[in-house]
Amino acid sequence: MEFSTYFIVSQVLVFIAMISDFLSMQFKERKKIFIFLIISASLISLHYFFLNKIAAGVIIFFSVIRFIVCMFTTNKKFLGLFIVINSIALIFTYNEIYDLIIYLSLLIIITGNFQEDGKLMRKMMMVGTSLVIIYNVIIFSPMGVIVEGSFLASNIIGYYRHYIRKGKKKKEIPVNQM
Repeated sequence: MEFSTYFIVSQVLVFIAMISDFLSMQFKERKKIFIFLIISASLISLHYFFLNKIAAGVIIFFSVIRFIVCMFTTNKKFLGLFIVINSIALIFTYNEIYDLIIYLSLLIIITGNFQEDGKLMRKMMMVGTSLVIIYNVIIFSPMGVIVEGSFLASNIIGYYRHYIRKGKKKKEIPVNQM
């Protein structure tokens, strides 16, 4: 079996995207998180275009636009707009019942993206990403499982670093020495 140049390029792009995905959730500052998600989603979108998966490329491209908007606002009007955009995308790209899983996961992730509370944003993204992993298992996309699994692991690590570990340190009471 000979791999085409497009396939090889697509795999390199998705590998770089996985690194960017992983790094994104190691930051606490919202803008830094979304800068890395923009890079990742751009590469994943290109990856799909190189594989001639136009619908997936377009849907992920909408994520790039959403991440750019999320860098600057959590306004719920934009949340509604992106839910409508993804609903329209589902209508035009729906192919099988499994597509509803990816749609539901995106609704959760989109809602998480527009949360002001970083903890809630991460929790919602963890739930949505878990559904994406299930979707990738069902459609038998091992690389999809690896990429999303890496992103989920990074989110869990980042959540622990920024919210759980810091919370434990604040609760510790220094012992006075006599």
